[in-house]
Amino acid sequence: MNRSIRVAALLSLAAMFLGGCVAQDKYDALADTNATSAARTEQLAQDSRTMQGSLDVKQRRIDELEGEVRQLRGINDDLNGQISGIRGRQQQLVDELGNIRLSLLDPETDSALQALAAQYPDLIKYDPQRGLLQFVSDLTFDSGSDVVKSQAKASLQKLAQILMGSSASNYDLRVIGHTDSQPLARSREKFRTNRHLSVYRSISVEEVLRQSGIPGSRVETGGWGEYRPLIPNTSRGNTPQNRRVEIYVVPGTAALSVDVPDAGGSFAPAQPAPAQPAPRRELPIMK
Repeated sequence: MNRSIRVAALLSLAAMFLGGCVAQDKYDALADTNATSAARTEQLAQDSRTMQGSLDVKQRRIDELEGEVRQLRGINDDLNGQISGIRGRQQQLVDELGNIRLSLLDPETDSALQALAAQYPDLIKYDPQRGLLQFVSDLTFDSGSDVVKSQAKASLQKLAQILMGSSASNYDLRVIGHTDSQPLARSREKFRTNRHLSVYRSISVEEVLRQSGIPGSRVETGGWGEYRPLIPNTSRGNTPQNRRVEIYVVPGTAALSVDVPDAGGSFAPAQPAPAQPAPRRELPIMK
């Protein structure tokens, strides 16, 4: 009995001893786990702080970039405004240039010739860029004739008045006759060819101008006949657009003079030098 009691007591003590060891192991394991968790937590916290710092840096950079973007957008808006202003000014200049009528002649003469053409719109066409007055032959002459009609003569007299003005006194005239290719009929014996007719017509115009006060030395005459048409001549030859007299107002050649010493050593005006011929356009030789 006593022995049984002692065995039971020993077993109880052993159980108590073994139970205490298990609890300590768990405690130590939990303590290690807790320490590891704490270290990991601290590491994660450190990583979090590092990441937060990096995010803060990136956010500041983003803010800076957004500020630069806003600034660039403002600059872009200003540039777009300037571009719009430049385009508006460019269009204004284009419009102004479109309204400028270029002329070979001085403004006063150009304006007077423009007014003359406007007074005779069916008879005269004026090209300021070429200094050209184009007279419609059918209104200037009868068919096959070189006699200037009364209305055309009146317009030529007014042209002479313009060209005798001070602003136009240094211009010369080139009068060029043109016909279509229609063969001459009633006037063939007088003119032989259309070229002859065109030359005689230009001479008739020159005579009206000369009788109106224009010196013959300022007028050059010639004729192309049917060889310089405005539109292709037809097989029948009846193309009114090609029947015309063209008067070109061109810069004249003023005589040059210089002062030279005479035999006594004093200066006296020299005789004017011979006028040099103006550059000539190709003109036909009358046959």
